[in-house]
Amino acid sequence: MVTIRTIAQQAGVSTSTASRALNNNPRISEKTRARVKQIADELGYRPNFSARNLSRGEANIIGVVFPLPSSAAQPANPFHIEIMWGIGKAIRKMNYEMMVAMGTSENDLVNQVAAMAQQAKVHHFVLLYSRPNDPVINYLRDHHLSYVIVGHPFSDQDRFVDNDNVAVGQAATDQLYLNHGVTAPAFIQSSQRQTFEQDRLQGYQRSVQDHSGQPIIVDASDDLNLMDWLRQHPRVDSLVFADDVIYLRYARQLKLVDLPIACFNNSQWIKVVFNDKNVIDLQPQLLGSKAVELLFEKDNHQNHIYVPYKMD
Repeated sequence: MVTIRTIAQQAGVSTSTASRALNNNPRISEKTRARVKQIADELGYRPNFSARNLSRGEANIIGVVFPLPSSAAQPANPFHIEIMWGIGKAIRKMNYEMMVAMGTSENDLVNQVAAMAQQAKVHHFVLLYSRPNDPVINYLRDHHLSYVIVGHPFSDQDRFVDNDNVAVGQAATDQLYLNHGVTAPAFIQSSQRQTFEQDRLQGYQRSVQDHSGQPIIVDASDDLNLMDWLRQHPRVDSLVFADDVIYLRYARQLKLVDLPIACFNNSQWIKVVFNDKNVIDLQPQLLGSKAVELLFEKDNHQNHIYVPYKMD
C-alpha cells in the first residue's frame, strides 16, 4: 500500500511536507508540490478521505433520512430509491459514502439521526420528505448540522430541492384533457395527504376549472375498492393518481378497464406495469444529485433548486 511516507521518501522531503504538498498548502513551493504530486500519481497513491475528514471531526458520509412508513407493511417508495441513485452518483465523485436512517416512530428516527451525528460523525443529511414541525429537522437545526430537504419546506431556514408539484398536477390533468378528450377526471390521493399530494391536487383542480369541470377527489383508504367505486360513478372517464405507489396498489385491477390514466415519477416499477404514455417524469435521480450539490454549496447564496419535470 502506497502511503505518504513512501511518497516523501522518494521525493526526498519530510512526511509533513509531502502531506502539505498534496493538500496544496501555499507554504510549500510550486516546484515541490508538483514533484510530490507527480510521484504520488506514478505510485498510484489514493488519499484516505475518511481519515482526513475524521481528523476534522466529521466523516465522509451523507446521512439519508427516509420518511416514516404509514404502516409496517408499506414497501419502499420507488421514487425514494431513484433519488438515492442520484445521491449515490453525486457523492461517489466526492469520495463520500451513504448511511440510511429508516425509523418506525418519530423517536426511533430521531435517535438514529442523533447516533449518526454523535457517534459516526455524520454532519450532512438529505431528508427524503417534508412535514411541519418535524423532530428530525428540529434536531438538525438545534445542532447546527447541514441538511437539505427533498420536498416543500415549512421554514425559510430550510434548504430544499423540489419539483413544482402544482404545475406537475396541472400538466398531468391537462394531458388527459388534450390527448384523450376526457370530461370527468378523478384525482386519487392517499389518506395521508402529504404535501406533494396537496400541491398536485391544487394543480389538478386548476386544470379541471380551466376545462369547466367539477373536481372529483377520492381517498385511497385501505377499504377502497376502486372497481366498485368506478361502477358507482360511471361518468368518471379518467384517473389522476397523486403518487405512483397509490397507482401500483390498483394496477392489476385497472388492466380490466379502458380508462386513460395519468401517473407520476416514471420509476422502473412504473415502466414495468404502466403502458400508457401519460407519465410525468419528475427526474428523481436529478433531484438526488441536486440535493448533494445544494448540501455542499459553500457560499450559501442559494437555498433551493427546482428540478423540471418531463413529459413523454
